[in-house]
Amino acid sequence: MSHALIVGGTRGLGRAVTRILAARGDRVSVFGRREPPQADMRIQNAKHWIVDLCDDSAAQRAVESVIDDRGPLHYLIFCQRYRGQGDDWAGEIQVSLTATKRLIDTLAPKFAPEDDKGIVLVSSVFGDWVGDGQPLSYHVGKAGMNHLARFYAVNLGPKGIRVNTVTPFTFLKEESQDFYINNRELHALYEEMIPLKRMGTADDSASAVAFLCSPAASFINGHNLYVDGGLSLVWPETLARRLKSI
Repeated sequence: MSHALIVGGTRGLGRAVTRILAARGDRVSVFGRREPPQADMRIQNAKHWIVDLCDDSAAQRAVESVIDDRGPLHYLIFCQRYRGQGDDWAGEIQVSLTATKRLIDTLAPKFAPEDDKGIVLVSSVFGDWVGDGQPLSYHVGKAGMNHLARFYAVNLGPKGIRVNTVTPFTFLKEESQDFYINNRELHALYEEMIPLKRMGTADDSASAVAFLCSPAASFINGHNLYVDGGLSLVWPETLARRLKSI
């Protein structure tokens, strides 16, 4: 049975990844900043730890507890993001980059000696592009995360640990799906923009993460997998003409 640690697994995409990996039989350990929903506490094979990634010593204690309790890792997945109220620049860099680096450095020696092993970092389209709705710190944090993944893909590859990123586009998740579904004009706009003519779901991206955390992806390393229904392939002028015509 594989052991997967999900950092940021109590809501959104991280929660969907937790459910998919637990359902396939993995031992799933979850780091979250808050108590998980009661339904998540009942997920077979999953166990939760409350961890503040801005507290290095607390994160280190949680790592030791996870390994002592559940054994060596096979997969490490980063779905966290900064949601604090303080300085967004300092907070984002700490949560997205510093905490990720420290956890990878701490946990790399604690991976299982055999079997498939992998790390997946969930990034954002704002790691490659500039857009509204997120501050500079978020853009820089995700861009740094992409390169951090490439660095570790090269340096952990010899240990048999693959490192990849998944980049979702805006998707339907439990916390926000009612907003999009009930806003018919906005929902229709997304459906027109996306070549597959539908919005993605949390499970679409979670399934991509689960694939990269499996022997089926055993020779995929240093790749950034876009999960956007093909939207990133459409030239902006073409997209503008299409939207103008509706």
